[in-house]
Amino acid sequence: MIIAIKDTKLKAINEVEWQCRREAKGLDKSAYWTWLATVTSEDEHGTKSYDFSGEDYEIIKTDAPLSYETKDSEGNDITVTFNQSGHIHSEVDTGQHYHLKWDGSKIIPDEEGLSACKLSQEWESIRLKRNRLLAETDYLAMQDQPNMSNDMQIYRQKLRMVPQDNTNPNNIDWPARP
Repeated sequence: MIIAIKDTKLKAINEVEWQCRREAKGLDKSAYWTWLATVTSEDEHGTKSYDFSGEDYEIIKTDAPLSYETKDSEGNDITVTFNQSGHIHSEVDTGQHYHLKWDGSKIIPDEEGLSACKLSQEWESIRLKRNRLLAETDYLAMQDQPNMSNDMQIYRQKLRMVPQDNTNPNNIDWPARP
């Protein structure tokens, strides 16, 4: 297995080095091959060499498992894969996410990274709800509706302030619609 590491955090995992590099760079195949041509040189014998010195991550070949040993609720030894644990997950829009670290010899869970990702997703959900609630009253803010009530103006302003005025996404103080 090939892994791409930046500051101990895993950026990519793949069985093939070029695919690991491509994933670490966030490039599709076409863009990857275009980039690869810019770092490739050929000597007089036709031997190609690559200059990867501009990369901000390290490529490592490892046999480290993508799992860890722990105990279940009854104290039995179990093996948990990082996919099962949530430390590797996929999103349709943004691709694969790894919340794993490399300690120099093995892959370990990155609880901080996973928590930060979950918190970011919670806030994204809050923003989507806020935007939906604003959109429901947008018709009142159009030029042909010049007499929006003061209460509605205050409600819309409070909605805009939801992310700034709240520190816990699980305890949002949503304003009441007038």
